[in-house]
Amino acid sequence: IEANANVWGTLLGACRTHHEVEMGRAVADRLFEIETSDIGNYVVMSNLYAANARWDGVLEIRRLMRTRNLKKPAGCSWIEVERKKDVFIAGDSSHPQRSIIYNTLKTLDQQIKERCQF
Repeated sequence: IEANANVWGTLLGACRTHHEVEMGRAVADRLFEIETSDIGNYVVMSNLYAANARWDGVLEIRRLMRTRNLKKPAGCSWIEVERKKDVFIAGDSSHPQRSIIYNTLKTLDQQIKERCQF
């Protein structure tokens, strides 16, 4: 039975969990053939390289993504206060209260570092 992309993707995830860089690369190469545009596979392989301080591998994956015109979607989070939801997207600075938000986050960060002795 031929393994499909789900099987290969699961194996790549296991390689990431267990720091199996060489096996992960072989699995990723197969995945890159099967699903050339699934950004998640590239991100997992890049993260596997990064977790093992293989920065040359990280750069190689990023170059491959660039040549295939693949971009990782921006991170996103949201908060609800008094039944009002605000969405935040990584790199976006268009929120009308961004100065207040960033100052509050900076204060929280300092308080956490002081209390946790970072």
